[in-house]
Amino acid sequence: MWYYRITSVMITCMLVRGAESEYPEPATRNVKLRLKATAGSRFPLQVLGADGVPEMLLTLYADELRRALSPGSVYAYVREVVLFANWALQDSVAAAQGWRLYGEPLEVRNLVQEYLTKVGECRITRRPDTLGIRAAYVNAADGKRINVRLLLAGLKRLYEILGDSDLYPFANPLVHADAKSAIAELRRGSRTAMLAVAGRPPMPPSSGVDPPEDIRLSENYFRLVRREWQPHSIDDPEFPGRVYAAGEQFGWALREVCVARILLESGARISEVFDLTAADWSVSSFGNHFAARSKGSFGQRVKTLVISNPTAKLFRRYFDEHRRTPALQPRTVSELARIQKRCPDQLLGIRIFLTQKGTPMTAGLFRDHYWRPALRAAGIDADPHTCRHWFVTNAMRHIEQAATGEADVARHKQELIQYMAWRSGERTLKAYEHLERGRSFAMRLQAIHREMGKREYLTARELAKENGKPVASPVSGRDLMFLLGDDDDD
Repeated sequence: MWYYRITSVMITCMLVRGAESEYPEPATRNVKLRLKATAGSRFPLQVLGADGVPEMLLTLYADELRRALSPGSVYAYVREVVLFANWALQDSVAAAQGWRLYGEPLEVRNLVQEYLTKVGECRITRRPDTLGIRAAYVNAADGKRINVRLLLAGLKRLYEILGDSDLYPFANPLVHADAKSAIAELRRGSRTAMLAVAGRPPMPPSSGVDPPEDIRLSENYFRLVRREWQPHSIDDPEFPGRVYAAGEQFGWALREVCVARILLESGARISEVFDLTAADWSVSSFGNHFAARSKGSFGQRVKTLVISNPTAKLFRRYFDEHRRTPALQPRTVSELARIQKRCPDQLLGIRIFLTQKGTPMTAGLFRDHYWRPALRAAGIDADPHTCRHWFVTNAMRHIEQAATGEADVARHKQELIQYMAWRSGERTLKAYEHLERGRSFAMRLQAIHREMGKREYLTARELAKENGKPVASPVSGRDLMFLLGDDDDD
């Protein structure tokens, strides 16, 4: 089977050349490999050598990724791997040591470490993990042209695919064999202990029955040091109105208005919005609910996006009157409803948001040509993901205000976690709560300062009466600066 597929890659990539458009080539001298998109081909994304002949293994890799990821994600992963492969072909140290991309695991690991330290300027340290397994921890530098996270994930998947197809005869170089066996042993021990204590196996974290594990287990040989993620709290009730006004001033059409409204009303990621199809909309009979994928769901619809009924009306109006419909596709929501009854699978290929040419609208196109220009012209510094932060902050505030007790708060927070489809729900929510507590205390501090000022004035008035002196006003900010002197800590 694998031989047939590889041969098919070669023949198809060499013969099918219609409607080709090249991606920008990597910024590397003497590039030996390059990415090429071929519309209408069996293999839409191909990796070609300098002679134009497909590099079979990487083209197979790109094709396998396409089965699970969106086209944009496939290109991002393959691009990082191709950049790495080009560097490996040209690096003098790699050539002198004989390190190869498809060599033994030790060769590949040496290649990866050399690339990360030399090109990515990463700092790599080896130390034992929680299980005592020595692993390579990668501390990535900021502002470099390589994406370390995508590279490591992409390479791991590359060797998985090649290994499953019997095209790479060794163990996966990006997987630590000792760590993999140690994790399996730990889980067996945990299961045995739970059976002995509770008479049942451990429940999954999503059940809420057992507390989440504090130990983070990884089988990766290279482990990217996690930096603490900090959400952006935006508790401005007027933010949606300011966004809509900016769009109106810039000249947004109904399509852009619908996108902005679903971002703010549903808390969706922008990539999730532009992946929506008529099939996703049909779950509510083209009302105010959409099925949607989530980050890391590999295209599977695992959550629901909810918008207001007025926005749902705008969606139907956009589809009926403003959407540039390609030939042979339904032009109205009524036609979608008829297709849903007759052949619902046809709805899977109908994207909701299209360009003026009738092609699928992308997140990058919307961000660069509609969102940023409109908001910058209005003096608003926010990207589309800010809408997601605003949604969560707004939801948290409503939960705190509407809850009748701690149990009610906990229940509503779990509902929010499930709606957002956070894989690490408790940790993500705690990050928002930490930010909210800091902001709330800062606001409370203003009231404390006002109360301090009142007491200071009353104390000064009482002392003035006793001494027969006029009442002094509370100390001003300028007086405090004079009294305290310069703050050297700033």
